[in-house]
Amino acid sequence: RMAGVSGIIGSILPLVMILVSTVLEKSFSWNKNALSDIGVSQTAWLFNGALIVGGLLNLLFAIGLRKYLGKTKCLKIGVYLLIVSSISLLLVGVFTENYNVIHVFVALGYLLLAPLGLICISRGEESKKLGKASLTLGITALLAIFGLPVITFAANLQIGFAVPEFAEALLLSIWTFWVSLKLLRKQTNKKL
Repeated sequence: RMAGVSGIIGSILPLVMILVSTVLEKSFSWNKNALSDIGVSQTAWLFNGALIVGGLLNLLFAIGLRKYLGKTKCLKIGVYLLIVSSISLLLVGVFTENYNVIHVFVALGYLLLAPLGLICISRGEESKKLGKASLTLGITALLAIFGLPVITFAANLQIGFAVPEFAEALLLSIWTFWVSLKLLRKQTNKKL
């Protein structure tokens, strides 16, 4: 039950906090900035707080997910990747851009490992619905974070890295929210 509630809150609250921080931070522009730029700005407390809270809540969700999913090797690897990516997300809020290489390392840990976790889960999941959704959202999240910047650069579009970052976070949050609802429903049915 805790995993489902953590996943629901962890998929909504951090996104809201990040959006609020983009509005409050006067120097931020979706056309030229990365989201991490807010982490060293006047509204850093709100932005970094969102990452830390989101990382903690997603960590609780991922740990609880181990009990919900099967025991195949792909599922275990997928859940492990989600656990590590949650810790990475939390660390992005601690090791801001001022920490240079450490920041890049922990940011890539989240941006790369979370979608790979979904893809691994899709390969091991017996439920066709969950498997297809995990594969689709995992691949789309990877395309958003790695493909969109390439297209933006090639087409000379004025879009900051914040756009693909937020697109990926939104896709991952949709998956987490949906799976969290499934966790809560399964828990509720056990009690009836």
